[in-house]
This record gives sequence, C-alpha cells and structure tokens, in this order.
Amino acid sequence: MRRPADLPDSPPQTIAKYEIRGEIGRGACGVVYKAFDPFVQRDVAIKVALQDPEFKADVAHERTFFAEARAAGMLSHKHIVSLYDAGVEGDLSYLVMEYIDGETLQPFCRPGGQRLPLDQVIDIVFKCAKALDYAHHKGILHRDIKPSNIMLTRDGVPKLMDFSIAEIGHEVSSTRHTGGGTGLLGSPLYMSPEQSRNEQLDGTSDLYSLGAVMFQLLTGRPPFPMKDMKELLQAIATEPAPRVRDLRPDVPAEISNLVSRLLLKTPEERYQKGGDLAGALARLYDQFKLAGHTVGRRESRDSLRRLHFFDGFSDEDINEILNVSSMATYQPGEALITENGIDAAFFIIALGTAEVQKGGRAIYRLEKGDCMGEIGFVSGAKRTGNVVALNQVLALKLNASAIGRISERCQLRFYKVFTETLIYRLSMASARISAMNNS
Repeated sequence: MRRPADLPDSPPQTIAKYEIRGEIGRGACGVVYKAFDPFVQRDVAIKVALQDPEFKADVAHERTFFAEARAAGMLSHKHIVSLYDAGVEGDLSYLVMEYIDGETLQPFCRPGGQRLPLDQVIDIVFKCAKALDYAHHKGILHRDIKPSNIMLTRDGVPKLMDFSIAEIGHEVSSTRHTGGGTGLLGSPLYMSPEQSRNEQLDGTSDLYSLGAVMFQLLTGRPPFPMKDMKELLQAIATEPAPRVRDLRPDVPAEISNLVSRLLLKTPEERYQKGGDLAGALARLYDQFKLAGHTVGRRESRDSLRRLHFFDGFSDEDINEILNVSSMATYQPGEALITENGIDAAFFIIALGTAEVQKGGRAIYRLEKGDCMGEIGFVSGAKRTGNVVALNQVLALKLNASAIGRISERCQLRFYKVFTETLIYRLSMASARISAMNNS
C-alpha cells in the first residue's frame, strides 16, 4: 500500500474558493489554515488532510476524516464550532469551519501555571455541558473531549471542536471497532473507564471526559497522569480518581464533590445528561454569587445568559444591554420597586427571590428569571405596589430612557421578548383576579 505524500511545508494560495491566509497549526494527520471566504466575506479555518488518490473510495479514510463533517454538520449550537463546508480538491481533503479568535484550554491546564478563577471554570464547564447535552440529543457522542478540543474565544466563550471520531447514533455504533487489536479511539488521559476498555459508550462517557478536563483546569494535572499506557489504562479502569481538594484545598467542597461524581467508575452513578450537569453547575454558580462574591462584567453577562428571557440573545446583544443598564444587589427586606414611586425601569431577577406586596399584603413571589416593572417601563406611570427582596437578590435594571442607545437589531429582539413577557404577565394577573372574584 502506498503512503500518502507529506503535507506541504508552505500553504497553498487557495483551496477551492478559499483564499489561504496562513497556517494555524498542524499535527500528525493534517494541518489547519486560516483562510478567507470571498463570497460571504468572512474568515474561516480550513482543516486539511492529504488523501492518496488510490484510496479515495476507502471506507476507513471516509470515516476518519469526513466523520467530522457528518457529525458537525448535524449540529448548530453557540458552544460548538460550526462546520461550513467539506470537499476534496486534488489530493487534499478539507473541512471548512468557523474561525475562532482565541486559544484552546490547553494553556490553562499546565502544571505550575496560573489557574483560572473558579467561577470561570464553572462557566466553561457549564457551557460545554449544555453543548454536549444538545449533541447527545441529536444522537452524537464526541468521544474525544480534552483541553485541546475546547476553544476559548477572546471573550471567554468556550466552543467544542473536532468531532473527527464522533459516534453518530446507530450508524457508527453498528460499525465501530471494539477490541480485536484495532486500538483505542480517543485521548487516553481523558478516557472514561468504559472507553479505556473499548466498550459501548453513551453520553456519560463524554461527561466523564469533561470532568477530567475540569479536574485539570482546577489542579493543573489530569486525574491519572501516568505516562506508561498500560499503567494509565489500568488506573482509569480500576483506581478511584483523586479528589480535587486533596490537591487543591482552597477549592470549595461542593465543586470537588461535583468533579468526583463525574469521575466515578460506574456510568450509572455519574450525571446522566449534560443538562443535569449544567443544572448542578448553575446552582453552584448561584450559591457563590449569593454568598457575596463580586459580580463583574463577565459574571453579569453569564448570569443573564442563564435566564430564559435571553435565550435568543447573542453575547454581543447581552453586552449591548449591559452597556446601558446596571446589575444591582438588594439585601433582604430592601425594596426594588416602591409603591407610588415613579421609576421607568424594567427589572429581571438574575439571582434570589422577591415578593410583590400591595397595601402591606403579599401578592405573589418572583423567582430567578422573573420580570417586573413592565407597565412603568412602557408608560412611566406610578408604581402600584412594592417589590421587596426576600433574600439577597441580583437584578438587572434597565431604564426606558436608555433603551434607545442600543442597536436597532438588539432593540427589536429585546422588545419582542419584552412584549411576550408583558402579555404573559397580564394574562396571569387576569387569571388571579378572576380566581379571587369566584372564590
């Protein structure tokens, strides 16, 4: 069998319609270029592998390279690198992907290096868990979650990439290699016990690998750092993973316990879905914020990102909202809104619980994600009741006079959700009045 030629030392000027701007990186199996798509006027990343013409129809080549195109092409998620195109030109097989201006998590996992803040680690893993939950619901297992396969944009937004050994539903399950001396697929340092044994996998295996990444982000080393392959695989399969707090005592017990659960040997004992893990991480995040941690710009954006109101907003949109609003903290008993006050502001509770009061009587409670002040925001009319914090509350406060300072695109998105929220609140108020009259 002939071996494919080596990859070129210098990049070509073009690949298909794409103008090559330079090399980003290379490995044993290919090279990644930064390129420009002149038709849609955007930067892209092109992953290239040489393909021997004699084996263009080879099933193994089809699986190892274009599996990524099949898997990533099925996914559209803000925390997964988008795939735009794929093809073959001459001896080159190529994938065209979203270009990420940033770096992988690898630099933040080095031993002896500076560790990321705890809240940022929680945020990164939260967003990756949401992305995996989405992929798993689409029937796709990643199977190679590791620091170098998670990009971090300049704004700190994580994005999963490299689905080259992904398993797609029953199509791949029925043909994947298990045992027989075919070798393991994936990166051994981050493999789940069942993956290290070449057994059938489900979504909990990806979550184990994500737990191994979280362990390394917190401690600077993988759970099992053995260099000998046989010793490593034996440890992954049989030895309990060390606790984060044993290596880093300043990490809160709740975070250490969460990582330990992710790294349990039995899949049934781990978090079963990415959504379950994301929910646990969101609760931890909220606990830290309510415990008095400082809420900065990134933390404010991330708190809003978790609210249903902002589901359709991009990070750029949320940044625009934050530019013209404030994130205010209210202590128990403190009023967010005062009866008869004139304050044309709209509030969204990001953390905590508040109570609507009328004439000193409790009417109903407002929880995380609930909105208040819609009528005053629209009309500037006097407030008809008090809204009082029952515990420590973090809320977004947006004044009506400020909304004109954001872009029209963002205003349209905001007013669409705002109107839907107002209609819902009015219908609920009408239902409550009707119930009171009939009682």
